[in-house]
Amino acid sequence: MVNRHKLAWSLGLFALGICTTAHARAASISQTYTGALTSESGSPGSVVLETFSLTAPSQVTVYTTSYGGGMNLNGTTTPAGGFQPNITLYNSTGFVIANQSPSFSPIANPDPTNGWKGDGYLRDNNVAAGTYYVTLTDWQNQMSITSIGLNVSQPIYLQFSGPGGSSFQDVQGNVRTGNYALDISATPLSTSTPEPATALLVIPALAGVALLTKKRRSLIVRG
Repeated sequence: MVNRHKLAWSLGLFALGICTTAHARAASISQTYTGALTSESGSPGSVVLETFSLTAPSQVTVYTTSYGGGMNLNGTTTPAGGFQPNITLYNSTGFVIANQSPSFSPIANPDPTNGWKGDGYLRDNNVAAGTYYVTLTDWQNQMSITSIGLNVSQPIYLQFSGPGGSSFQDVQGNVRTGNYALDISATPLSTSTPEPATALLVIPALAGVALLTKKRRSLIVRG
């Protein structure tokens, strides 16, 4: 009877461990990318392309801190002065999932020289598991009107078009630099459930716990 009790306890811990592992697999994402564009558009170095993968439905937030300056996800601080950004989120097939907010970023700091909050901000509250791409360009450097989606097999800069050149100016005409700081975060939704394969392992374990517990109670009653 003692051995059965220990076995039931072990199976219970095993099932709990599987559930915990499945939840841990749905990890959050916290990434910071910094650098400098070498041109506004029309040449290599005019587009930043980053990718990330989600293992469960998540809330995704993408933003910059390089226009007005600020703290990044990795704990570093970016000074103000960077270009006015354009952020776009694509799914694995290259189609647009979300664009940055047309209004000011709710977490941006105002640029100390002009008082304007020009950083980019994008949030999607329910992004399915999968692989995604993020592009960061100057605000004037937009996806070509002839494109039907992002094509990562081609040079990325050829898919965007803008005035060109190496001079960066915001919509107000202020001269900026090519510096950028891009932050990508993802938080799994609380409604995430274990993967089907994991569930198939959990169910027999829990059933074993219930069966052994029932037998143990039966023996106690007979005794």
